[in-house]
Amino acid sequence: MKKKPRTKWAFFFLCLLGIQLTAIFLLPFTFLTAAIVIIIDLLLWVYLIVLRNSIEVTNQQKIQYASQRAEEALAYVSDDMPVGIITWDENNTFTWTNPAITESVQLLTKDDQQDMVNELLQRAEKGRNIYKIDNRLYHFDLNKEKRVAYLIDITKEYTLENKEKQQQAVVGILSVDNYDDVIDRRDDKEISNLNSFITTIISDWMDSYHIFYKRVNAERFFIFARYDDLEKMIENHFDLLEHIRASAEKQDMLITVSMGISYGNESLEVIGDEAQNNLDIALVRGGDQVVVKNAAEDQKPVFYGGNSASAAKRTRVRSRAMSTALKNVFNQTGNVYVMGHRFPDMDAIGSAFGVACLARYHDKKVRIVINEEETIPDVERCLEEIHQNGELVNLLISPDVAKKQRKAGDLLVMVDYHRPSLSVDQELYEQFENIVIIDHHRRGEEFPEKSLLTYIESSASSASELVTELIQFESNERQRMSKMEATLLLAGITVDTKNFAVRTTARTFDVASYLKTCGADASLVQYLLSTDIQSYLEISKLVGESDYVRDDIVVATGTDDQEYDSVTAAKTADTLLSMVDINAAFVIIKRTDGVIAISARSSGTINVQTVMEVLGGGGHFTNAATQIKNSTITEAKKQLLDAINKQLTEGTEE
Repeated sequence: MKKKPRTKWAFFFLCLLGIQLTAIFLLPFTFLTAAIVIIIDLLLWVYLIVLRNSIEVTNQQKIQYASQRAEEALAYVSDDMPVGIITWDENNTFTWTNPAITESVQLLTKDDQQDMVNELLQRAEKGRNIYKIDNRLYHFDLNKEKRVAYLIDITKEYTLENKEKQQQAVVGILSVDNYDDVIDRRDDKEISNLNSFITTIISDWMDSYHIFYKRVNAERFFIFARYDDLEKMIENHFDLLEHIRASAEKQDMLITVSMGISYGNESLEVIGDEAQNNLDIALVRGGDQVVVKNAAEDQKPVFYGGNSASAAKRTRVRSRAMSTALKNVFNQTGNVYVMGHRFPDMDAIGSAFGVACLARYHDKKVRIVINEEETIPDVERCLEEIHQNGELVNLLISPDVAKKQRKAGDLLVMVDYHRPSLSVDQELYEQFENIVIIDHHRRGEEFPEKSLLTYIESSASSASELVTELIQFESNERQRMSKMEATLLLAGITVDTKNFAVRTTARTFDVASYLKTCGADASLVQYLLSTDIQSYLEISKLVGESDYVRDDIVVATGTDDQEYDSVTAAKTADTLLSMVDINAAFVIIKRTDGVIAISARSSGTINVQTVMEVLGGGGHFTNAATQIKNSTITEAKKQLLDAINKQLTEGTEE
C-alpha cells in the first residue's frame, strides 16, 4: 500500500529534525553544523507555512461545498418540495410563498391574505389544523414567532379516507313500537290492512335511499346500508318517524317506529350487536326515535326523534316477570343496599323504602344509603317523620358507613336514576359488582356497564309506582308493608305526577288505590309536600323574573347571589306551566352547593328531555332537568337558549 504524500513529507521532516538534534548535541560546534541547523529550521518553517495554507484551503473547500449543498437543498425546498410555505409580516400580509403553494394563493388580494392568516391562527389555537383552498385540502403547521406556515396537500388522502368511510357497513333494526296494542281486538282483515299500510310506508322510504331491508316479523325490519346512505337519512332527520306518525293519525291509529343503527370498521357481528343495543335504548327511552352510534369503543350515540310522548307499554306480565327476577337476584346475593340520586326527592325516598320492604320479604339485611346533609325541604320533613319511626330509621345509613360495612357479593339497588354520576356517593357505587336498576326515566347515554337486572319503564309515572307493583306480587297476609312505607310510596307517586295531573295511567290509580288499602296517609303526604311561605315567596320572585323565548315558552332565572334548592326550581317550573298558553317552562337557579340547576317542564308539545340532554341532563318528555358545574346563571341561560333554538329549528336531532 502506498503512503500518502502528506505522510511521506511528515516522515521526511521528522528525519530532518532528528539530524538537527544530532548536529546540536553530538557534533562539535562549527560553522558547518550551524549552517545545517539553520537550513533545517528554514525547511521546517517553510513546511509549516505550506501545511497551514493547505489546511486553510481544505477548510475553505469544505465550507464552499457545504454552502453549495445548502443552496441546493434550499432551492429544492423553495422550488421542488411538495410542501407549501407561506411567510407573512406583522400586518398578516404574505411576504413570500414557495412554488408549491403560489399557484393556489396568487389571486388572493391583500385582504384575502390577511383573512387567511387570521383563520390559520384561529384554527391552530383550536387544534383544527385543516384548511381548504378552493378544492384542495391542506394540513398545516405554524411557527407564530417566525410567521411561517407549512401546508401539506392531503386532498388525495382525504378523498381515499372519505371514500373508505362512505363504504362502511351500516346495520339497522327498525321496530314498530306499539304493534301489539294496535292489533289488539282487530280482526284478521284489519290486521292485514295494517300490515300492508306499515309495509308500504316503510318500503317506500327504504327504496328512496336505496337501502336493502327485510321484514323479519310483523313488527321488525332488518336494514343493511352504506354510510353514505346513512348520511342522507341524517340530513333529513329520519323523516320516516314524522311521516309514519302523521299517516297513522289519519288512519286513526297510534303507530310510531324506532330504529337502532350502528356503523364502523368493526366486524359485522360487533356492528349488529351495537345496532340491537341502540334499538333497546330507543325503546327504553319511550320509542318514536332513532339511536345512531359508531360501533367503535368510546363513541357517543346520537339521538333523533323522540317528539311524541311515550305510550304505556308495560303489562302486568312484565311486572310479574321482573318480580320473579328480582326475587332470584335477592336469593343469589348478600346484603342489600338501596341508593337513590343526590338530593333525593320523595320518589327516590319512597321507592328506596319500597325496595327495602321487598328485601325484608326475602329475609335480607337491607340498608338505605342517604346523605342527610344533601336534602331538600320535602325530604327534610320526611326524615323527621322517619326518625320518629324506630323501625324505619334503623334502615338509614350514611355513605361512609356503607363503604366500611359493604362486603363482596352484596347487592346495590339503584332507584329513580340510572346514571352512576348522580349517585349519592359514586365511590360507593363503584365498589359494587352486583347492581339492579329500577327507574322510570328515559335511558340516557351514561349507563352502568354491567347490571344483574334492569327495570326501566319510561311510561311509568314514578319509580314508586314500579316498586309498588312489585310489592303487590309479593304481599300476602303474612307479608305486608307498614303504613309509613305505603305513605312514602304514595308521596313518591304524588310528587312525580303533580297530584295525579300528569303522566298518569290507569295503572297509576290502581297502584295508588292499593297503597290506600295498605294504610297510606294522604294527609301526611300533603304535609310532606307542602310549601312554606318563604319558599312560596321565592317561587313568586322567580316567576316574576321570567322571559319569553317565544309565545309559548318561558325561561325564569335566579341570580348568582341567591341560592335555592332544587324543589323551588321544580315548583317554579310547574307554576309557570300552569299559566295559560305556556307549553314549556325552564327555570335556572344556583343551588345551595354552588351548582347551576335547570328544571324543565312541558305540556307535551315540546320534548324538554332532548333539550336537557344537550346540556348533560335528562329526564322525561315533559319533565327533565340538568346540572351545570363551574358556570354562572348568564352562561347557563345562553347554553339553554342555544339548546332550545336547536330543538325548535332542527326538531329531531339532539
